Amino acid sequence: MPDRASLRGLELVSVAGAGEALLGPLGRALDRRFGTRSFRGPPLPLLEGWRDPDTGQYRSGDVVDALVARGDALRADGSTLWSLAVTAADLCAPGRTFVFGEATVGGCCAVVSLARLDPGEGPRSPRLAERLLAEATHELGHVAGLDHCELGGCVMVSCRTAEDVDRRPGTFCARCLALLPPAARSLPA
Repeated sequence: MPDRASLRGLELVSVAGAGEALLGPLGRALDRRFGTRSFRGPPLPLLEGWRDPDTGQYRSGDVVDALVARGDALRADGSTLWSLAVTAADLCAPGRTFVFGEATVGGCCAVVSLARLDPGEGPRSPRLAERLLAEATHELGHVAGLDHCELGGCVMVSCRTAEDVDRRPGTFCARCLALLPPAARSLPA
């Protein structure tokens, strides 16, 4: 694992106050998985202009674009900052009725929605925390450059339901782990 000074920064962002209680434990778990140094970034508002007029959902790409634009100044010096937003808003994307999250593949930013991951057991639900960690790991895998994996034993498998997220392992298969950039291979947990 790289020394603490050379770790990639991972900005955790609450969108409209969502997931506040989950961000601390999520950051610690992601730091162990990706060798990052997480910190809380300023919250992001949920803008009405991001709402799809046909479905009433929010467009995931608009949230990611806002993270990219906001972080461009921070990344201008060549830093290796990743940003991960968490929202309670139900997200959609072109051609999809909903998405659990979206990321810039090989880029810098991702968003995860709690809307369809939430089992309705309260904000400190262990199952919600597990689902959020699995989905955040999946989206940050995309940020690290990985595409979807066809191997059933990998966190990069695409999921269509929250129950699929529950069944999907929270770790990368050997093939995907080998494809991660060296700085992000501190995994197993």
